[in-house]
Amino acid sequence: MAPVQLESNQLVPAGGGPASAPAPPAPGAVTAAASPGYRLSTLIDFLLHRTYAELTVLADLLPRKTDMERKIEIVQFASRTRQLFVRLLALVKWANNAGKVEKCAMISSFLDQQAILFVDTADRLASLARDALVHARLPSFAIPYAIDVLTTGSYPRLPTCIRDKIIPPDPITKSEKQTTLHQLNQILRHRLVTTDLPPQLANLTVANGRVKFRVEGEFEATLTVMGDDPDIPWRLLKLEILVEDKETGDGRALVHSMQINFIHQLVQSRLFADEKPLQDMYSCLHSFCLALQLEVLHSQTLMLIRERWGDLVQVERYHAGKCLSLSVWNQQVLGRKTGTASVHKVTIKIDETDVSKPLQISHEPPLPACDSKLMERAMKIDHLSIEKLLIDSVHARSHQKLQELKAILKSYNVNDNSFIETALPTLVIPILEPCGRSECLHVFVDLHSGMFQLMLYGVDQLTLDDVEKSVNDDMKRIIPWLQQLKFWLGQQRCKQSIKHLPTVSSETLQLANYASHPVGNLSKHKLFIKLTRLPQYYIVVEMFDVPGNPTELEYKYHFLSVSYAEGDDSPATALLLQQFKPNIEELVLDTKSGKQLKSGVKRKLSGDPCSIEPKKPKRSGEMCAFNKVLAHIVAMCDTNMPFIGLRLELSNMDIPHQGVQVEGDGFSHAIRLLKIPPCKGVNEETQKALDRSLLDCTFRLQGRNNRTWVAELVFANCPLNSTSSREQGPTRHVYLTYENQLSEPVGGRKVVEMFLNDWNSIARLYECVLEFARSLPDIPNHLNVFSEVRIYNYRKLILCYGTTKGSSISIQWNSILQKFHISLGTVGPNSGCSNCHNTILHQLQEMFNKTPNVVQLLQVLFDTQAPLNAINKLPTVPMLGLTQRTNTAYQCFSILPQSPTHIRLAFRNMYCIDIYCRSRGVVAIRDGAYSLFDNSKIVEGFYPAPGLKTFLNMFVDSNQDARRRSVNEDDNPPSPIGGDMMDSLISQLQPQQPPQQPQQQPFAKQAGASGAYPLTSPPTSYHNTVTPSPSMMHTQSPGNLHAASSPSGALRAPSPASFGPTPSPSSLGITMGQTANFASPHGTIDPSSPYTMMSPSQRAGNWPGSPQVSGPSPAARMPGMSPANPSLHSPVPDASHSPRAGTSSQAMPTSMPPPRKLPQRSWAASIPTVLTHSALNILLLPSPTPGLVPGLAGSYLCSPLERFLGSVIMRRHLQRIIQQETLQLINSNEPGVIMFKTEALKCRVALNPKTNQTLQLKVTPENTGQWKSEELQVLEKFFETRVAGPPFKANTLIAFTKLLGAPTHILRDCVHIMKLELFPDQASQLKWNVQFCLTIPPSAPPIAPPGTPAVVLKSKMLFFLQLTQKTTVPQEAVSIIVPIIYDMASGTTQQADIPRQQNSSVAAPMMVSNILKRFAELNSPRPGECTIFAAVRDLMVNLTLPPGGRP
Repeated sequence: MAPVQLESNQLVPAGGGPASAPAPPAPGAVTAAASPGYRLSTLIDFLLHRTYAELTVLADLLPRKTDMERKIEIVQFASRTRQLFVRLLALVKWANNAGKVEKCAMISSFLDQQAILFVDTADRLASLARDALVHARLPSFAIPYAIDVLTTGSYPRLPTCIRDKIIPPDPITKSEKQTTLHQLNQILRHRLVTTDLPPQLANLTVANGRVKFRVEGEFEATLTVMGDDPDIPWRLLKLEILVEDKETGDGRALVHSMQINFIHQLVQSRLFADEKPLQDMYSCLHSFCLALQLEVLHSQTLMLIRERWGDLVQVERYHAGKCLSLSVWNQQVLGRKTGTASVHKVTIKIDETDVSKPLQISHEPPLPACDSKLMERAMKIDHLSIEKLLIDSVHARSHQKLQELKAILKSYNVNDNSFIETALPTLVIPILEPCGRSECLHVFVDLHSGMFQLMLYGVDQLTLDDVEKSVNDDMKRIIPWLQQLKFWLGQQRCKQSIKHLPTVSSETLQLANYASHPVGNLSKHKLFIKLTRLPQYYIVVEMFDVPGNPTELEYKYHFLSVSYAEGDDSPATALLLQQFKPNIEELVLDTKSGKQLKSGVKRKLSGDPCSIEPKKPKRSGEMCAFNKVLAHIVAMCDTNMPFIGLRLELSNMDIPHQGVQVEGDGFSHAIRLLKIPPCKGVNEETQKALDRSLLDCTFRLQGRNNRTWVAELVFANCPLNSTSSREQGPTRHVYLTYENQLSEPVGGRKVVEMFLNDWNSIARLYECVLEFARSLPDIPNHLNVFSEVRIYNYRKLILCYGTTKGSSISIQWNSILQKFHISLGTVGPNSGCSNCHNTILHQLQEMFNKTPNVVQLLQVLFDTQAPLNAINKLPTVPMLGLTQRTNTAYQCFSILPQSPTHIRLAFRNMYCIDIYCRSRGVVAIRDGAYSLFDNSKIVEGFYPAPGLKTFLNMFVDSNQDARRRSVNEDDNPPSPIGGDMMDSLISQLQPQQPPQQPQQQPFAKQAGASGAYPLTSPPTSYHNTVTPSPSMMHTQSPGNLHAASSPSGALRAPSPASFGPTPSPSSLGITMGQTANFASPHGTIDPSSPYTMMSPSQRAGNWPGSPQVSGPSPAARMPGMSPANPSLHSPVPDASHSPRAGTSSQAMPTSMPPPRKLPQRSWAASIPTVLTHSALNILLLPSPTPGLVPGLAGSYLCSPLERFLGSVIMRRHLQRIIQQETLQLINSNEPGVIMFKTEALKCRVALNPKTNQTLQLKVTPENTGQWKSEELQVLEKFFETRVAGPPFKANTLIAFTKLLGAPTHILRDCVHIMKLELFPDQASQLKWNVQFCLTIPPSAPPIAPPGTPAVVLKSKMLFFLQLTQKTTVPQEAVSIIVPIIYDMASGTTQQADIPRQQNSSVAAPMMVSNILKRFAELNSPRPGECTIFAAVRDLMVNLTLPPGGRP
């Protein structure tokens, strides 16, 4: 067996013996080739495959055998397989020493090989000595040869036969070659001269001893002779066939080399045997080439039929080597039966009479003698292309057909200018002369089918197909089609001439009265041209034949007007049809160019601009088809008809004008109005002034669509000088633009009506501006500084106002609504802000429409700008969780303007504050819950705000101390003796004014005052003495507090109904009669105020429910107003809470005399309190809570008014909560104070007497020994800052009252937690800050909706704490919500087991729960001891979240 290779260089013999190493064999020895080895891995693989194969065979065969046979087979398989693997194992073990064995084997093999070589050498030598050398003899020595070799170095004694047979002779020289060839050329020429040579072989060349005969297109033969004897025959050296198939041959030879060799031998035999060898050679080769050419043409025909022509060409007959007959233009094949039409044939054949001729071409029927060149090309086949031959043939026949068609046209029109193009058989027929090349009808002849094909640009293919069918059936039918195409081309020329104009063309027009109107009598060849800018107007073009000239048209132009039904799709109705003058071309085109026609010269009215008829059609770039007359008519109508329509409308409306005038060197038109009709609602003086200032009024059209009217108004003597740079000239140009709708005629009545409306707007605004201009010299200086006229363009007046002129107000007249429209904005640096007067925009507009006075409007803007700026700072965003209904949003402040100077503020839909803007920088504020006309009545939906009067008095300016004293006396009336002091104060503040001066209208003119107004009069002295009215001694009602001769404006405290030009009781839900019955007889409130004073009563003491000095108190007569009545929930504020009791952080007066403690009245807040603008700004501006340390104040920043009203609401909520909770209410004689008690504490809740902006809690323990004063102070401070403070939520009070009701030891622990919240810096060793959650925060576990009270007190106590990690970076602080449940029975404090949200982390709650459990295990509670604070403190000390961990 062959050796097995173990590694890449190791072989193992299969039989176990060593493999011999190869050794170089001895010369002549034959070595056996070693067998190749096998890799051990391959051998193992083979064994495994064999075993697996046998096992598979056993699995297939054993089931069909008996049990004994199966056992025998299994045993044999196991024995056999075991033997194989035992051998393999032995081989593997032996292979471990394969290296040593291999070396030994190689040595042994080498020694054996050497021994074999030695034995073989000995055997060969013995055989040579015994057999070969027995008969060997030495020859005699060759002495001569040795001498030659030794002496000469050569061996010259070889036989000569060897040289003669092997070594070739020397070649002849070049000169001998030239001489021989020259002599051979002479022999050839002599031979050719003496031989009968065919004329076809005249093209010969003699050179280099050879003669070359060349017959173009057939063959080329090269001959020579082998001697100068005349009897020596010609010898053919080379033969080349010149027949080529350039179309189908693909460049390959048509004759095979074997065929050429055969022909070569055949021709050579003829040259040897015949008497006329050259003649015979030509005949033989010529006949072969003709047959070959005929075969090539036949193959080309077959390919042509197969690839391109198809059935258009047919092979009629083909005889190889004789003829080929083809048929073209076969009408039967084409599917057209034309009767007697002949079949056109082309025959290619070999002339049998004269074989020497080339292929002959014949046509059937014969070709016409129309063109010699075409005939010549169709009779030759030297190009050997059947397609070219067929094309030349049909080209000649096509030319013949076109000549016949041209003859028909000539018979119809003697002046026919059609012509034939020969490059491609085409007949060009001018349809309408002068005719451009693109407008001619091109008639082609299809070379394949012989049918006529027509082409005309712009005609649809269906029409061309109909024309082709008619002309192919009968050529004479082309005449009526040319007439029809002539009118079609005339229409196309008209359409192209007006393509650049705004028109729409159509051949038909749907008219309702088409049959009865003259438009129905027009020619059938007409074109309707609709003016798109004037959809009710059409230009109708009629076309007629010109007698005697079939290629010309005559045009007539008509003007048509129609009318459309409104809102209906029914057809239009024709109105007017008028023909244009026939000499319109002479009147317009020639006069416009400035050249007059000479007398006697007539011009055609055909619409063709070219008078010279060209013989040939012009190129497409020339303007032969442009109809200048039609283009001018359309342009003229499009330009002039709008002005004509406008002129008619102006005349119908009796508006004088100058008619249509030409401007701009004849390039534009205009209509000037002479006078504009007067406007309704404008006085005659204003109308005259406006007419005098109007210099010009002109209407023009502009824009590409010609549907936009522009009315230019030129004014002079503008009454106002604005700051705009465009309005500085002596004249002002006003441009009014009117866009016509497509459904309306341009220049119709609507344009005039819109212009008159705009003119009315100008006049209305001009009236206000004129009055404003007259009053400008007399207006106060502060209004001059406050405002400026930015723009007045007669349509709009824009005023800029404010300290920086950053606000703007625009005034213009709205002609649709018939009232002034006011819009507000900002300019300059404030352009991105909102105008503060947007709040009262509607009220300003109503006021201005009622009294269109610009000065009054500016005064209102001046008086209201600062208050509105302050009001707009109030929060108006709805908030959740303010009441027990946590999902209901309540708006914090609602701003409800009642008039331009009266703004109502609604706080959480509960309390109402009325703010009246007064002149001289003050406002009057009252409680809006009281009716304006009866202080005993409450406005539905609102509640009085207790203590509002006292709170507002804290912001009264110190310069008005006396004025405030009188107001306070109104809130706290003195004894009757005090009436003298009050009357003397009123008399000191009263200006000089007649007692019964009649009421004046705001800014009404005084006789002879030249436009002066009460606004401009300076304020009078306030130190005149007037005797008070006796009614003041007994009646102190708010309606007649300032009785006869007392201008309420001096006190800045008028009656409740006197704060607005027009009170609106309906807005308050109050029904009342004539407002004049409530007018005060005392004139205006203030001499410098434009607002009318209104009073609810004219007689003293008749105010319904008005309290008297001598009668009982208001609380006694009105039970509903009693502070002890819980149904009202509006306790009266404490009289001791006076603004003089202390100071606050607000800018309030500090030097005040001590207040007097006087009994209060419930309607005190209905009397207005006068504040300056700066005080109002302080009142409404968000600011920190006064009297609180910044660390204790909450983060919610709000205004003092919001804090006061919020505190009042919280006090109201507390009163209701006490009744619902397990608390005991204690009756208190102090107004505005709520007192209640729990099991261990007595509580007193009242407003802070120093600021009236916070609610304070005073706690007194029942058992003083259980409480420390510090703990009570913490509880009181926590109530003031965290419970009753912003944002004033009712649920915080509920939770706090539940805490107050807890047992003492539990409450004290809660107070300790509150202390940690209020003073976090005192516990520096803690890692967390704590916050007592009185309502459930949004991030808390979902046990209840957010905002719900977070304290539950039953057998167990549940509350929530928010822990915030102490860190130097507040933004990275981690906060967690910890629900804590305290078991009162066991005294354990644990974390409440509340399911968390799915996306929340459970790491922090688990750590909190573990810490609290560990604390409970280590610190067992003692009886009567609470573990809440200790557990919370331990949690704040030991809780540590992992780095980067979030709750």
